[in-house]
Amino acid sequence: MLVSVVVPIYNMEKFIAKTVACLRSQICGVGQELEFLLINDGSTDRTMEIIQEQNIDQDSRFRLVTTENQGYGNACNLGFRIASGDYVSIYEPDDLIADDFYSTLMDYALKFPEADLLRYRGVFKISDNTRESLYSWDPEITNRILEADAHPRFWKSHTSVFNGMYRRDFITRSRIQFCDTPKASYQDVTFMVSLYYAKPRILVIDDVKYSYVNHPLQSIKGAPERLRLVFQNWMKEKKWLCEQGVEDFSFFNYRMVKQYRAILSVNPEIDRDMAMRAVRRLLNNRCMRRFPPISTLKEKLSWSYFSLKARRFRRGARRRPG
Repeated sequence: MLVSVVVPIYNMEKFIAKTVACLRSQICGVGQELEFLLINDGSTDRTMEIIQEQNIDQDSRFRLVTTENQGYGNACNLGFRIASGDYVSIYEPDDLIADDFYSTLMDYALKFPEADLLRYRGVFKISDNTRESLYSWDPEITNRILEADAHPRFWKSHTSVFNGMYRRDFITRSRIQFCDTPKASYQDVTFMVSLYYAKPRILVIDDVKYSYVNHPLQSIKGAPERLRLVFQNWMKEKKWLCEQGVEDFSFFNYRMVKQYRAILSVNPEIDRDMAMRAVRRLLNNRCMRRFPPISTLKEKLSWSYFSLKARRFRRGARRRPG
């Protein structure tokens, strides 16, 4: 069994040496193989120089591809296209994984060959030399196949597209890809929306082996400048769903509104009028009175209130003179 690990890289000079060392330390059992696809997305710092210093050409598992800077989503899509593995996975170069992260995934893939998506039940968050557990699932729903609609918690937790692996033929057959908007405009969220509508068979492993490293360079800090790109990202996702013949946009509406609310809550300096206009344009009105099966009563009320404000905002703007 071969797993292709896609590593999207942009200006990671502070982390890339540790990234290569972490991947090099990955162990494999009998019949297990790994390939590491380092996608250098036009880095302008010392990232490439440091990669060359790691002598990855002496390790046949590594493949380095350099492109012009086109953003996180495009880098992931390129990695998926050139991958040759039975499964594909994404590894964020500023994070850390256990040495048996992929070998354990492959062990479970052999036990549950029908699984389209395998992931661990949570992640660790490392911040200021402290570690805490995030998004941990109850063990009772782990280590067995879950149908996509069976457990809402899967779609409510952090997207963490990097915390597992995907059957490559499922991704190809379902035509799932990342939105290719520039930079890192939260494309992981829309990727999970695409997964939801593809209805994968899910296996959650009762273990935690991924450490998400919190640091000041992450994309949430630049959210005000990226609001336009976030809008483009959701517009692309909406177009893709229409092309797939999707009629129930309730989950799309739910995740999109939830993300805009999150962006506004942590960025008080953001242009709220621009955000509300964007939400109104993105909402699919045919599904305004529908809620995805994952939403609680509290979420339905807050979602409806925010959506109503967005719709009334633009109507009010039209009545303004001049």
